[in-house]
Amino acid sequence: MFFFTIGLSLAIFSSVIFTWSSPFLTTSLLVLILFAQLFFWPPPRTALVMGVAALLGTPAEIVEVALGEWQYHGTHLIFGVPMWIPLIWANLFGLFGRLAMLGGLWIQNSTFYLWLTRFIVLFCVICVVLMNKQPVVIALYIFFLLLGIAFWNQSKDKMLFLFGGVLGAFGEYVAIQLGYWHYYNPFFQSLGVDITLPLDWGLSAVIIHRIADYSFTKK
Repeated sequence: MFFFTIGLSLAIFSSVIFTWSSPFLTTSLLVLILFAQLFFWPPPRTALVMGVAALLGTPAEIVEVALGEWQYHGTHLIFGVPMWIPLIWANLFGLFGRLAMLGGLWIQNSTFYLWLTRFIVLFCVICVVLMNKQPVVIALYIFFLLLGIAFWNQSKDKMLFLFGGVLGAFGEYVAIQLGYWHYYNPFFQSLGVDITLPLDWGLSAVIIHRIADYSFTKK
C-alpha cells in the first residue's frame, strides 16, 4: 500500500495542477480518486474524515475569499472558489490520514520522535512571532496551538501535522507559482506565500481528523 499511497498523492496534485483550466475534468478526476480511496480504505472512518474535511474546508475557503485573504483565478467559480473545492479537501485529508499511519512506523524511533517534536514546537513559535495577522487571528492560532499541546500530542497528531503541513504548503506554493490563485498580503512577497501556510495545513489536518475520530467513537 505504500507505493499506492504515493501514487495517490501524485494523482491528487496532478489532477489540479495539470487540468486547472478544465474544471469539469478536474472535478471528474477528483471524484474517481475519491472512490479509489474509499475502495482501498473502506468506510466508515475514511468517509467520515472526508465528509468532515469537505464540510469544514469548503465554507472556510468561501469566507476567506470573501474577506479578501486570497483570490482564485479560473472559470466556473462558485462563491469565488472552484467547483471541486469539497473534493480536494476530502481527498487530501483522507490521504493525510493514510500517510500519518504509514509514517507512524518511522516515528517508533524515539530519537526521530524527539527531534520531530522539537521541530514542530520551534516552527510554531517562529510562525506566531513573525506572522503579520490581526491580533484576534494571532490569538486564535495561539489557542489552537495550546489546545494541540494539551490534548492532541500523540504520535499520530505529529505525523498528521507534518504531512498536512508539508504537502499542503508545497501544493499551494506550486499552484501560486503557476498563477492559479494569489494571496493579497503574503509574508514572503517574492514567493507569494504566507509564513503560516504549513501551520494552517498542519493544524487543519490534526483538527479535522480529531473531529472525525470523536464522531466515530461516539457512534
